[in-house]
Amino acid sequence: MLKRILYIVILFVSLDALCQTQTFKDGKKWGIKENEKTLIAPFYDTIFNFDAAGKVCLACHKAKPVNNNRFIKLTGPTYNCNYLNKKGERLIITNAIGDTASVFALGKNAVKQYQEDPKYIIAGIKDKKYLTDKNFKQITAKDYTEIYFTDHPEFIMAEIKTEGNMILKGLLDLNEKEIIPFLYSNIKILPDSIIVACSAGVGVNREDDIYNYAGKKLDSYRRHIDLVTKDYVIHKIFEPKEYYIIYNTKTKEEKMVYAEQAQLYEGEELLMANDDHWFTYNMATGKKKSYDHKHKKENK
Repeated sequence: MLKRILYIVILFVSLDALCQTQTFKDGKKWGIKENEKTLIAPFYDTIFNFDAAGKVCLACHKAKPVNNNRFIKLTGPTYNCNYLNKKGERLIITNAIGDTASVFALGKNAVKQYQEDPKYIIAGIKDKKYLTDKNFKQITAKDYTEIYFTDHPEFIMAEIKTEGNMILKGLLDLNEKEIIPFLYSNIKILPDSIIVACSAGVGVNREDDIYNYAGKKLDSYRRHIDLVTKDYVIHKIFEPKEYYIIYNTKTKEEKMVYAEQAQLYEGEELLMANDDHWFTYNMATGKKKSYDHKHKKENK
């Protein structure tokens, strides 16, 4: 009986292996097969296999190096790549002014990104990034220097670079509607439909702003905003020593807590750390309780 079970397990594993796509080399060129059927002809200098869902692969030609600076030594080859589906169709991007492109850069994280993400491709053209899904439906058309996914499934964060080489972040929805304008150095999406946009380093006398998920500005503060809840704004002060100011938006009361880091915990509590000692802090009562990483709480 045991032998029969082992035989069935091995059979299923073998069948699963047979159903996987595999890269192969013919002469000096690479392609991809599935069940001995050639999906992508051996035409490329290097090729990266399909993602787990079998949607997209990345096939690349070695590019002729261009070095306009004789003082800089090129360290390795560069590649021009195509995203392909199993039909051999190419991903084609159309930018905001109507130009199209099907050749993409082999960036540092390009292979990891498309192989591990179940839904999306972040495709790079020179120093610009574009977002599409794995059915090659384009999501963004404007030029962004970077695109990031967020903890909220309907929002993506993007970066633009100004003429003065300043990097500014904004927030978009999946229709490329601008939710938060490109004015900030960092953006946090928090519970309770709250977004915090930080202006540190992007201009003198700039404020940190609080928005709702619809992109409506709710409030602004000169002090750096680290976290926000329904009733509290948590400011972080960095000099001369790190500490937090807990501001009650209803009573206008402020409380100061010395800590190096803080995060939202439960209800009106924060999880805070100071000198590697973790504790919870109740913003309503001001009480602290020690905290260990086994999620046990003891009275301090």
